[in-house]
Amino acid sequence: MRWLTFAILTVLVLTLQAAVAPGLELFSARPDFLLIVVVFLSLYARSSNAIAAGWVLGVCADLMTIERFGVIALSYGLTAIIVTSFREYLFRYRVVTQTAVTLTACLLVRTAWTMYYHLLYEARGPMLADWLIGGVVVSAYTAALAPFAFRVLQWMSRPLGIPRPRYSYAGAASRGGADV
Repeated sequence: MRWLTFAILTVLVLTLQAAVAPGLELFSARPDFLLIVVVFLSLYARSSNAIAAGWVLGVCADLMTIERFGVIALSYGLTAIIVTSFREYLFRYRVVTQTAVTLTACLLVRTAWTMYYHLLYEARGPMLADWLIGGVVVSAYTAALAPFAFRVLQWMSRPLGIPRPRYSYAGAASRGGADV
């Protein structure tokens, strides 16, 4: 991975999360653009680079919040570890796969954050209501935006140093008019 390009992407995504996401708020839920980038890198970059990048994005997100330092970094790092561990079993370039993986990752992260919040702080409402808004709605919203973000990120894969496959989904390419 080209880390200078990743640093520029990180600044852009952090700016997008801080400046644009509040304007896109829907039912008091904001999309999590940082998690989309973590899932993208976890699906396509080398495993060690994806895990390091997920952790770095989490550290940057932690620095932008008043939350205890390390909570977001840990959750994004663990998300990267989980996604990289089973990505070889997926059709990574399918929109359905990208949406489903983003939805699942966001649900897991948001569920953990809701439980953490309710265990550590005195909550203002029931945990189920907070989870429905903070977990389910945010996850669905983030997953709905993921295919569009993935297209932009796939366009940036060459500057990021992420290799693109030269084969079809089944692993075979058509050569000279004959299927191999």
